[in-house]
Amino acid sequence: MIDLVWNFPLLPGQQETWARYLTAALEESGKGSVESLRPSFRAADAGMRERAARWLEFPADRVWLTCGGHHGTLNALLASGLVGQRVAAEGVSYPGFLDQVRLTKTTVVGCAVDDEGLVPESLREVCARGREEGKPVRGLFTMPTVQNPLGFVTPEKRRQEIVAIAREFELTILEDDAYGFMEEHAPTSYVRLAPERTFYVRGLAKSLAPGARTGFLVAPESAAGAVASSLKCTATGTDVPQNMTALAMCEDGALDALMQAKREEGARRNAAARALLGEGVVAPGARCAWHLWIPLAQGIEPADVERAAKDAGVMITNGRACAAGPGFGQGVRVALGGEVERERVLEGVARVAAVLRGV
Repeated sequence: MIDLVWNFPLLPGQQETWARYLTAALEESGKGSVESLRPSFRAADAGMRERAARWLEFPADRVWLTCGGHHGTLNALLASGLVGQRVAAEGVSYPGFLDQVRLTKTTVVGCAVDDEGLVPESLREVCARGREEGKPVRGLFTMPTVQNPLGFVTPEKRRQEIVAIAREFELTILEDDAYGFMEEHAPTSYVRLAPERTFYVRGLAKSLAPGARTGFLVAPESAAGAVASSLKCTATGTDVPQNMTALAMCEDGALDALMQAKREEGARRNAAARALLGEGVVAPGARCAWHLWIPLAQGIEPADVERAAKDAGVMITNGRACAAGPGFGQGVRVALGGEVERERVLEGVARVAAVLRGV
């Protein structure tokens, strides 16, 4: 079975680089006293947060370490006070976050999207209707740069429009930047456009490796106490050797080189996959993205396409799993990072193309 579901971009030889940096981190941590084995928030976090802040270019008192991106978004949800509230999101959104809102009994409200991302007028309409009905929308979850699963990059002008709406309706913004590295010259992030209301999450599962359980959370200054509390409650600290490994790769340029290599390989896979699927089949998106969204005509059920692809020996994602509400998710996602070998990925894409021709 060819895996076009799990989208973890990996390149041959990465494990050797990771092992070298991890070995050095373990040796360094082993030189410390036995006290160094206490939870990271007791001592190690301060220095690591300062290093992370320098790399991210934010004040250290706003930067926190998390156990990956999922842990970051969960803690942003907790620390922002949005649990149990109504949160807007792109109508086709990241399934991992949709799982988190279901788990925490938080209501998600889907907004319309187009080729440039979240439609500001739709967000305004959702917020205005919520206010009129006494069910106000309190937050916005968004992936503006190489969105998962749609792949769009929201232009800066539109981001500014969305920030204005967020300020008008007092929305807290949760910004997930898991795939942002795939767009080398991305527009300004929400955390810089609206620092007073944005929780920014950046995991390293895509840019480095899924086994690297390091992530970063940048929060408003006013949320420091809430973030510290939520992180202690959900993890009692983070993995120090893993963080030392990731930070060393951030600081000496190794991660930059790896991200560049992944952008180059992503561009090759993306172009080849689009050519196999044919003109007009795939939604527009970032040219280096390791995933593609295929809209389906009304009347074609995504589950049927998913089953047909499985019968052809390929796993793809049913778009309904990405739906933030009724009427969304009319498509399927094809991930280009489920397999390490490009040839195997493209063989899977060719089979999906045949399935689509059949329906």
